[in-house]
Amino acid sequence: MTAALHFADLVRRQRVIVCCGSGGVGKTTSAAALGVLAASQGVKALVMTIDPARRLAQALGLESLGHDPQRVLLEAPGELWAMMLDSKRAFDRLVEQLAPNPGVREAIFSNRYYQQVSTTLGGSRELVAMERVLEAVNDGGYDLLIVDTPPSQHALDFLDAPARIVSLLDGSMTGLLLRPYGLAARAQFRLFQQSSNVALKFLERLTGVQMFAELSAFMLAFSSLFDGFKARSHQVQALMREATTCFLLVCTPETGSLRQARLFATRLEQESLHIAGVLANRVHAAPVGRSAMIGLSPDDLALLEQQAIEPGAAPLAERLTSVWEDTWRLHDADSSALAAFAGVALAVHQVPHFNHDLRGLADLQRFARLLEREDQP
Repeated sequence: MTAALHFADLVRRQRVIVCCGSGGVGKTTSAAALGVLAASQGVKALVMTIDPARRLAQALGLESLGHDPQRVLLEAPGELWAMMLDSKRAFDRLVEQLAPNPGVREAIFSNRYYQQVSTTLGGSRELVAMERVLEAVNDGGYDLLIVDTPPSQHALDFLDAPARIVSLLDGSMTGLLLRPYGLAARAQFRLFQQSSNVALKFLERLTGVQMFAELSAFMLAFSSLFDGFKARSHQVQALMREATTCFLLVCTPETGSLRQARLFATRLEQESLHIAGVLANRVHAAPVGRSAMIGLSPDDLALLEQQAIEPGAAPLAERLTSVWEDTWRLHDADSSALAAFAGVALAVHQVPHFNHDLRGLADLQRFARLLEREDQP
Protein backbone atom coordinates (compact mmCIF):
# COMPACT_ATOMS: atom_id res chain seq x y z
CA MET A 1 0.00 0.00 0.00
CA THR A 2 1.03 3.62 -0.46
CA ALA A 3 1.39 6.38 2.11
CA ALA A 4 -1.20 6.79 4.85
CA LEU A 5 -4.25 8.99 4.42
CA HIS A 6 -4.29 11.58 7.23
CA PHE A 7 -7.92 12.52 7.64
CA ALA A 8 -7.38 14.86 10.59
CA ASP A 9 -5.11 17.00 8.41
CA LEU A 10 -7.44 16.65 5.43
CA VAL A 11 -10.52 18.10 7.17
CA ARG A 12 -8.49 21.04 8.49
CA ARG A 13 -6.83 21.78 5.15
CA GLN A 14 -9.60 21.40 2.54
CA ARG A 15 -12.61 23.57 1.76
CA VAL A 16 -14.52 20.91 -0.20
CA ILE A 17 -14.35 17.11 0.06
CA VAL A 18 -16.47 15.21 -2.47
CA CYS A 19 -17.20 11.60 -1.47
CA CYS A 20 -17.85 9.49 -4.55
CA GLY A 21 -18.27 5.81 -5.30
CA SER A 22 -20.81 3.20 -6.28
CA GLY A 23 -23.90 2.45 -4.24
CA GLY A 24 -23.89 0.41 -1.04
CA VAL A 25 -20.29 1.13 0.01
CA GLY A 26 -21.02 3.29 3.06
CA LYS A 27 -20.46 6.60 1.28
CA THR A 28 -23.06 8.52 3.28
CA THR A 29 -21.84 7.13 6.59
CA SER A 30 -18.27 7.98 5.62
CA ALA A 31 -19.26 11.57 4.79
CA ALA A 32 -21.08 11.90 8.12
CA ALA A 33 -18.09 10.46 10.01
CA LEU A 34 -15.80 12.93 8.25
CA GLY A 35 -18.09 15.70 9.48
CA VAL A 36 -17.84 14.40 13.04
CA LEU A 37 -14.06 14.23 12.73
CA ALA A 38 -13.93 17.76 11.33
CA ALA A 39 -15.96 19.11 14.26
CA SER A 40 -13.63 17.33 16.69
CA GLN A 41 -10.75 19.20 15.02
CA GLY A 42 -12.37 22.59 15.63
CA VAL A 43 -13.78 22.90 12.10
CA LYS A 44 -17.24 24.22 11.24
CA ALA A 45 -18.36 21.61 8.71
CA LEU A 46 -21.46 21.18 6.55
CA VAL A 47 -22.32 17.71 5.25
CA MET A 48 -24.53 17.95 2.15
CA THR A 49 -26.18 14.88 0.69
CA ILE A 50 -27.45 14.88 -2.88
CA ASP A 51 -28.95 11.41 -2.57
CA PRO A 52 -32.75 11.73 -2.12
CA ALA A 53 -32.68 8.72 0.21
CA ARG A 54 -32.70 9.66 3.89
CA ARG A 55 -29.52 7.81 4.84
CA LEU A 56 -27.69 10.88 6.13
CA ALA A 57 -30.45 11.69 8.60
CA GLN A 58 -30.45 8.06 9.74
CA ALA A 59 -26.68 8.01 10.12
CA LEU A 60 -26.79 11.15 12.26
CA GLY A 61 -29.65 9.81 14.36
CA LEU A 62 -32.03 12.54 13.14
CA GLU A 63 -35.67 12.14 12.23
CA SER A 64 -35.30 14.19 9.06
CA LEU A 65 -33.16 16.66 7.13
CA GLY A 66 -34.23 19.48 4.85
CA HIS A 67 -32.79 21.86 2.31
CA ASP A 68 -31.75 24.35 4.97
CA PRO A 69 -28.65 23.34 7.00
CA GLN A 70 -29.48 21.91 10.41
CA ARG A 71 -27.07 21.93 13.32
CA VAL A 72 -26.19 18.52 14.76
CA LEU A 73 -25.78 18.60 18.53
CA LEU A 74 -22.27 17.38 19.18
CA GLU A 75 -19.82 18.00 21.99
CA ALA A 76 -16.83 19.24 20.02
CA PRO A 77 -14.70 22.38 19.63
CA GLY A 78 -16.08 22.80 16.10
CA GLU A 79 -19.58 22.55 14.63
CA LEU A 80 -21.38 19.96 12.52
CA TRP A 81 -24.21 20.94 10.19
CA ALA A 82 -26.12 18.77 7.74
CA MET A 83 -28.62 19.19 4.89
CA MET A 84 -30.35 17.16 2.18
CA LEU A 85 -30.69 18.78 -1.23
CA ASP A 86 -34.21 19.68 -2.34
CA SER A 87 -33.61 19.85 -6.09
CA LYS A 88 -36.91 21.58 -6.93
CA ARG A 89 -36.35 24.29 -4.36
CA ALA A 90 -32.74 24.74 -5.45
CA PHE A 91 -33.74 25.00 -9.11
CA ASP A 92 -36.40 27.61 -8.28
CA ARG A 93 -33.83 29.64 -6.40
CA LEU A 94 -31.39 29.43 -9.30
CA VAL A 95 -34.05 30.70 -11.72
CA GLU A 96 -34.85 33.56 -9.36
CA GLN A 97 -31.19 34.56 -9.30
CA LEU A 98 -30.58 34.29 -13.04
CA ALA A 99 -33.85 35.60 -14.50
CA PRO A 100 -33.25 39.04 -16.08
CA ASN A 101 -36.58 40.44 -14.87
CA PRO A 102 -39.74 39.43 -12.95
CA GLY A 103 -41.69 38.86 -16.16
CA VAL A 104 -39.32 36.18 -17.40
CA ARG A 105 -39.18 34.60 -13.96
CA GLU A 106 -42.97 34.31 -13.70
CA ALA A 107 -43.24 33.03 -17.28
CA ILE A 108 -40.84 30.21 -16.43
CA PHE A 109 -42.49 29.30 -13.14
CA SER A 110 -45.99 29.24 -14.66
CA ASN A 111 -45.00 27.02 -17.59
CA ARG A 112 -45.73 23.34 -17.11
CA TYR A 113 -42.53 22.30 -18.92
CA TYR A 114 -40.48 23.96 -16.22
CA GLN A 115 -41.85 21.41 -13.77
CA GLN A 116 -40.41 18.65 -15.93
CA VAL A 117 -37.04 20.35 -16.35
CA SER A 118 -36.68 21.15 -12.66
CA THR A 119 -37.72 17.73 -11.34
CA THR A 120 -37.29 14.95 -13.89
CA LEU A 121 -34.81 16.06 -16.56
CA GLY A 122 -31.77 13.81 -16.36
CA GLY A 123 -28.95 15.66 -14.64
CA SER A 124 -31.12 18.43 -13.15
CA ARG A 125 -30.42 17.21 -9.60
CA GLU A 126 -26.69 17.23 -10.24
CA LEU A 127 -26.92 20.66 -11.87
CA VAL A 128 -28.55 22.30 -8.87
CA ALA A 129 -26.33 20.30 -6.52
CA MET A 130 -23.26 21.89 -8.05
CA GLU A 131 -24.96 25.25 -7.78
CA ARG A 132 -25.66 24.61 -4.08
CA VAL A 133 -22.03 23.60 -3.53
CA LEU A 134 -20.86 26.82 -5.16
CA GLU A 135 -23.33 28.85 -3.10
CA ALA A 136 -22.24 27.23 0.18
CA VAL A 137 -18.57 27.87 -0.55
CA ASN A 138 -19.11 31.46 -1.69
CA ASP A 139 -21.21 32.27 1.37
CA GLY A 140 -18.19 31.54 3.54
CA GLY A 141 -20.31 30.37 6.46
CA TYR A 142 -18.48 27.04 6.78
CA ASP A 143 -14.84 26.04 6.95
CA LEU A 144 -15.47 22.75 5.17
CA LEU A 145 -18.14 21.37 2.86
CA ILE A 146 -18.42 17.57 2.63
CA VAL A 147 -20.52 16.41 -0.34
CA ASP A 148 -22.18 12.99 -0.35
CA THR A 149 -22.87 12.26 -4.00
CA PRO A 150 -25.61 9.89 -5.18
CA PRO A 151 -24.75 6.37 -6.35
CA SER A 152 -23.66 6.38 -9.97
CA GLN A 153 -22.31 4.00 -12.56
CA HIS A 154 -20.32 6.84 -14.09
CA ALA A 155 -17.37 8.53 -12.46
CA LEU A 156 -18.27 12.15 -13.01
CA ASP A 157 -22.04 12.42 -13.48
CA PHE A 158 -21.89 14.91 -10.63
CA LEU A 159 -19.60 17.16 -12.71
CA ASP A 160 -20.78 16.28 -16.21
CA ALA A 161 -24.52 16.87 -15.78
CA PRO A 162 -24.45 20.70 -15.62
CA ALA A 163 -22.46 20.93 -18.85
CA ARG A 164 -24.75 18.37 -20.53
CA ILE A 165 -27.88 20.33 -19.64
CA VAL A 166 -26.39 23.61 -20.84
CA SER A 167 -25.38 21.88 -24.08
CA LEU A 168 -28.88 20.45 -24.46
CA LEU A 169 -30.63 23.75 -23.86
CA ASP A 170 -28.22 25.63 -26.09
CA GLY A 171 -28.16 23.02 -28.87
CA SER A 172 -29.88 22.44 -32.17
CA MET A 173 -33.18 21.38 -30.59
CA THR A 174 -33.43 24.69 -28.78
CA GLY A 175 -32.74 26.54 -32.00
CA LEU A 176 -35.43 24.54 -33.76
CA LEU A 177 -38.00 25.39 -31.12
CA LEU A 178 -37.11 29.08 -31.12
CA ARG A 179 -36.85 29.41 -34.89
CA PRO A 180 -40.61 29.95 -35.49
CA TYR A 181 -40.36 33.15 -33.52
CA GLY A 182 -37.68 34.54 -35.84
CA LEU A 183 -36.55 38.02 -34.91
CA ALA A 184 -39.18 38.24 -32.21
CA ALA A 185 -37.08 35.90 -30.05
CA ARG A 186 -34.55 38.67 -29.75
CA ALA A 187 -37.09 41.24 -28.67
CA GLN A 188 -38.30 41.95 -25.17
CA PHE A 189 -40.13 38.92 -23.82
CA ARG A 190 -43.26 40.83 -22.85
CA LEU A 191 -43.51 42.44 -26.28
CA PHE A 192 -43.10 39.06 -27.95
CA GLN A 193 -45.89 37.54 -25.88
CA GLN A 194 -48.25 40.32 -26.90
CA SER A 195 -47.40 40.31 -30.60
CA SER A 196 -47.23 36.59 -31.29
CA ASN A 197 -50.52 35.35 -29.88
CA VAL A 198 -52.30 35.41 -33.22
CA ALA A 199 -49.54 33.55 -35.03
CA LEU A 200 -49.27 30.95 -32.27
CA LYS A 201 -53.01 30.34 -32.16
CA PHE A 202 -53.06 29.88 -35.93
CA LEU A 203 -50.19 27.37 -35.66
CA GLU A 204 -51.98 25.52 -32.87
CA ARG A 205 -55.18 25.23 -34.95
CA LEU A 206 -53.18 24.12 -37.96
CA THR A 207 -51.19 21.45 -36.14
CA GLY A 208 -53.56 20.64 -33.30
CA VAL A 209 -50.58 20.68 -30.96
CA GLN A 210 -50.79 23.25 -28.19
CA MET A 211 -47.71 21.64 -26.70
CA PHE A 212 -45.56 23.24 -29.40
CA ALA A 213 -46.50 26.77 -28.33
CA GLU A 214 -46.06 26.07 -24.64
CA LEU A 215 -42.72 24.39 -25.12
CA SER A 216 -41.46 27.11 -27.43
CA ALA A 217 -42.59 29.81 -25.02
CA PHE A 218 -40.76 28.08 -22.22
CA MET A 219 -37.58 27.70 -24.25
CA LEU A 220 -37.67 31.36 -25.22
CA ALA A 221 -38.00 32.45 -21.60
CA PHE A 222 -35.44 29.95 -20.39
CA SER A 223 -32.93 30.95 -23.07
CA SER A 224 -32.41 34.21 -21.21
CA LEU A 225 -30.82 32.15 -18.41
CA PHE A 226 -28.28 30.40 -20.64
CA ASP A 227 -25.49 32.88 -20.05
CA GLY A 228 -26.02 32.64 -16.31
CA PHE A 229 -25.94 28.84 -16.42
CA LYS A 230 -22.74 28.89 -18.41
CA ALA A 231 -21.06 31.36 -16.08
CA ARG A 232 -22.02 29.34 -13.01
CA SER A 233 -20.87 26.15 -14.70
CA HIS A 234 -17.46 27.66 -15.34
CA GLN A 235 -17.24 28.81 -11.71
CA VAL A 236 -18.08 25.30 -10.51
CA GLN A 237 -15.46 23.76 -12.77
CA ALA A 238 -12.88 26.19 -11.41
CA LEU A 239 -13.88 25.39 -7.82
CA MET A 240 -13.56 21.65 -8.44
CA ARG A 241 -9.98 22.15 -9.65
CA GLU A 242 -8.80 24.32 -6.78
CA ALA A 243 -6.14 22.89 -4.49
CA THR A 244 -8.55 23.09 -1.54
CA THR A 245 -11.05 20.77 -3.25
CA CYS A 246 -10.48 17.02 -3.29
CA PHE A 247 -12.31 13.81 -4.12
CA LEU A 248 -12.42 10.85 -1.75
CA LEU A 249 -13.05 7.48 -3.38
CA VAL A 250 -15.18 5.28 -1.11
CA CYS A 251 -15.33 1.54 -1.77
CA THR A 252 -15.51 -1.89 -0.19
CA PRO A 253 -13.17 -4.84 -0.83
CA GLU A 254 -15.53 -6.31 -3.42
CA THR A 255 -14.81 -6.76 -7.11
CA GLY A 256 -17.55 -4.48 -8.46
CA SER A 257 -16.88 -1.70 -5.97
CA LEU A 258 -13.12 -1.79 -6.55
CA ARG A 259 -13.61 -1.74 -10.31
CA GLN A 260 -15.77 1.35 -10.01
CA ALA A 261 -13.22 3.02 -7.74
CA ARG A 262 -10.46 2.38 -10.27
CA LEU A 263 -12.63 3.84 -13.06
CA PHE A 264 -13.40 6.86 -10.89
CA ALA A 265 -9.70 7.38 -10.19
CA THR A 266 -8.79 7.18 -13.87
CA ARG A 267 -11.48 9.64 -14.92
CA LEU A 268 -10.66 12.10 -12.12
CA GLU A 269 -7.01 12.04 -13.11
CA GLN A 270 -7.93 12.66 -16.75
CA GLU A 271 -9.93 15.69 -15.63
CA SER A 272 -6.97 16.94 -13.52
CA LEU A 273 -9.03 16.75 -10.34
CA HIS A 274 -7.31 16.17 -7.01
CA ILE A 275 -7.86 12.74 -5.42
CA ALA A 276 -7.29 12.64 -1.65
CA GLY A 277 -7.18 8.86 -1.59
CA VAL A 278 -9.28 5.74 -1.13
CA LEU A 279 -11.43 4.93 1.89
CA ALA A 280 -12.02 1.17 1.97
CA ASN A 281 -14.94 0.26 4.22
CA ARG A 282 -15.96 -3.09 5.75
CA VAL A 283 -12.50 -4.62 5.64
CA HIS A 284 -12.10 -7.78 7.74
CA ALA A 285 -9.14 -7.37 10.04
CA ALA A 286 -6.65 -10.14 10.70
CA PRO A 287 -7.87 -12.27 13.63
CA VAL A 288 -5.93 -12.44 16.85
CA GLY A 289 -5.34 -15.60 18.89
CA ARG A 290 -8.24 -17.94 19.54
CA SER A 291 -8.75 -17.03 23.19
CA ALA A 292 -8.32 -13.30 22.61
CA MET A 293 -11.02 -13.37 19.94
CA ILE A 294 -13.70 -13.75 22.57
CA GLY A 295 -11.85 -12.05 25.41
CA LEU A 296 -11.26 -15.19 27.50
CA SER A 297 -8.09 -16.42 29.14
CA PRO A 298 -6.84 -19.96 28.41
CA ASP A 299 -7.97 -21.01 31.91
CA ASP A 300 -11.47 -19.70 31.22
CA LEU A 301 -11.57 -21.61 27.95
CA ALA A 302 -10.47 -24.80 29.63
CA LEU A 303 -13.17 -24.37 32.27
CA LEU A 304 -15.87 -23.81 29.66
CA GLU A 305 -14.78 -26.84 27.67
CA GLN A 306 -15.34 -28.99 30.78
CA GLN A 307 -18.94 -27.84 31.00
CA ALA A 308 -21.67 -29.41 28.89
CA ILE A 309 -23.14 -26.76 26.60
CA GLU A 310 -25.35 -28.70 24.22
CA PRO A 311 -25.69 -32.42 23.78
CA GLY A 312 -23.74 -33.50 20.75
CA ALA A 313 -22.21 -30.03 20.18
CA ALA A 314 -18.67 -29.83 18.89
CA PRO A 315 -16.05 -28.94 21.50
CA LEU A 316 -15.68 -25.24 22.15
CA ALA A 317 -12.07 -25.21 20.98
CA GLU A 318 -13.09 -26.80 17.68
CA ARG A 319 -15.87 -24.30 17.07
CA LEU A 320 -13.62 -21.39 17.99
CA THR A 321 -10.95 -22.65 15.64
CA SER A 322 -13.51 -22.81 12.84
CA VAL A 323 -14.54 -19.18 13.44
CA TRP A 324 -10.89 -18.15 13.61
CA GLU A 325 -10.13 -19.84 10.30
CA ASP A 326 -13.21 -18.30 8.64
CA THR A 327 -12.08 -14.86 9.80
CA TRP A 328 -8.63 -15.47 8.34
CA ARG A 329 -10.17 -16.45 5.02
CA LEU A 330 -12.24 -13.25 4.93
CA HIS A 331 -9.17 -11.19 5.82
CA ASP A 332 -7.09 -12.85 3.11
CA ALA A 333 -9.82 -12.30 0.52
CA ASP A 334 -10.12 -8.59 1.41
CA SER A 335 -6.34 -8.13 1.40
CA SER A 336 -6.08 -9.76 -2.03
CA ALA A 337 -8.88 -7.58 -3.38
CA LEU A 338 -7.34 -4.36 -2.04
CA ALA A 339 -4.05 -5.31 -3.65
CA ALA A 340 -5.64 -3.88 -6.80
CA PHE A 341 -4.52 -0.49 -5.51
CA ALA A 342 -0.97 -1.63 -4.81
CA GLY A 343 0.29 -0.26 -8.11
CA VAL A 344 -1.73 2.97 -7.93
CA ALA A 345 -0.25 6.10 -6.39
CA LEU A 346 -3.21 6.61 -4.04
CA ALA A 347 -3.30 6.58 -0.27
CA VAL A 348 -5.64 3.85 1.02
CA HIS A 349 -7.26 3.90 4.46
CA GLN A 350 -9.06 0.81 5.72
CA VAL A 351 -12.02 0.86 8.10
CA PRO A 352 -12.85 -2.50 9.67
CA HIS A 353 -16.10 -4.35 9.17
CA PHE A 354 -18.75 -3.57 11.80
CA ASN A 355 -21.11 -6.26 13.00
CA HIS A 356 -24.11 -3.89 12.91
CA ASP A 357 -25.52 -0.99 10.91
CA LEU A 358 -24.06 2.33 12.00
CA ARG A 359 -26.68 4.73 13.28
CA GLY A 360 -26.43 7.69 15.60
CA LEU A 361 -23.61 9.88 16.80
CA ALA A 362 -22.04 7.22 19.03
CA ASP A 363 -21.40 4.99 16.02
CA LEU A 364 -20.19 7.93 13.92
CA GLN A 365 -17.76 8.98 16.64
CA ARG A 366 -16.37 5.46 16.68
CA PHE A 367 -16.05 5.58 12.89
CA ALA A 368 -14.34 8.99 13.13
CA ARG A 369 -11.78 7.62 15.60
CA LEU A 370 -10.99 4.85 13.13
CA LEU A 371 -10.35 7.49 10.48
CA GLU A 372 -7.69 9.00 12.73
CA ARG A 373 -5.83 5.72 13.11
CA GLU A 374 -2.53 5.58 11.28
CA ASP A 375 -1.63 1.96 12.10
CA GLN A 376 -2.88 0.77 8.72
CA PRO A 377 -1.81 -2.60 7.29
